[in-house]
Amino acid sequence: MNLFISYFKKAPAFSIAITIVLLLEAIMHFAPIMNYLDPTGVYYTTLKKQVAETENNFDYIMLGDSRSLSIKGRRINSIDNNSANNIEPKSGDKTRSLEYSLYNFSLPAAGTRYLEHFIDKYLSHNTAPRAIIYALDIEQFRPGQAAAFNVDPKIWGIFKHRLLNLFSFTENVSQYEGKEQYFILKEALPYTLPSVRHREGLDKLLTGMRPKDFQTGNLPYLRSNQRLEALTQETLGQVNLGTYLEIPPGITLEMIQELVQGSIDAQEKEVPNMENLISFLEYTSKKKIPVVILEVPHASGLPESAFYKKVREEYIKVSNRYKNVYFQEFPSSSYPIDYFAEGIHFNGKGETRVNDEFERFVWPNITKISWRD
Repeated sequence: MNLFISYFKKAPAFSIAITIVLLLEAIMHFAPIMNYLDPTGVYYTTLKKQVAETENNFDYIMLGDSRSLSIKGRRINSIDNNSANNIEPKSGDKTRSLEYSLYNFSLPAAGTRYLEHFIDKYLSHNTAPRAIIYALDIEQFRPGQAAAFNVDPKIWGIFKHRLLNLFSFTENVSQYEGKEQYFILKEALPYTLPSVRHREGLDKLLTGMRPKDFQTGNLPYLRSNQRLEALTQETLGQVNLGTYLEIPPGITLEMIQELVQGSIDAQEKEVPNMENLISFLEYTSKKKIPVVILEVPHASGLPESAFYKKVREEYIKVSNRYKNVYFQEFPSSSYPIDYFAEGIHFNGKGETRVNDEFERFVWPNITKISWRD
């Protein structure tokens, strides 16, 4: 220790530099505006994390990815005059779907392995929901999606920007074992520094800003993230990416059809890997939380493909095997391709239809389920 103190006395410039760096890191750590300077995808993950870590006690929560993200959440007794939300229950039906709240925690490009850890985070701040709506895309069960991140770094490259921002360093490291844990430790450790966590926003702030931008508050990502925050507060987590994002112009129905057919061909001989779903259902069974497996509609052709049929068969098997699991479908799992912006995300017409059918047919069924003894 004396050696270090002696060195700092002999090198005051170095000690001053270290002090300045530590001071800046501390300021960034406690400055709430830092999250707003992150790219929108990163900020959106942080936003969902903050909601999960706040006591809200939602009656139902939805887990999913980019297409289930199009389904609106709901407050108790909320009424949308432009939707089917205010239809009356059938005669003799005492269940009123508006008596329950729903928050949509769907996250694009996050995979399936994190789900039980996310529920652990949620339950440490909230009471258990009446049910979890599991609405992940069927393609999440393609072979390789469940591979350890140290074995397939490409998968980690897709998911890491979500997982490193959704969980703390301690939470991330505790979720893994062995070589994979060491791999995650190396990835997560730099993110404990705010300058690393927010580096993309900081880089844009320091290299692309003009003096008048600081004067007007026109900081990178700030206004778009504030709009996103306001939107998700209104919709309880919902964002329809097919209309929210800037979809490249010139996409034709023929191009969408080619994309859909390419997906069908790529999956034709694949066998789905349901490992992560089974793990999640074992976890929720121990917690005694009902799970509704919800198949969100796809572009026409995909639901009829061999791979999708195999996954659907697995859905039915697990719903029969576990007393806390239910399989719920939409009136139609196949939407015309002109309901999609680019073959994956709903356009405005698709968003309207999926929410209308969810409210009229799916939501009333979900609110009736209970733990099966």
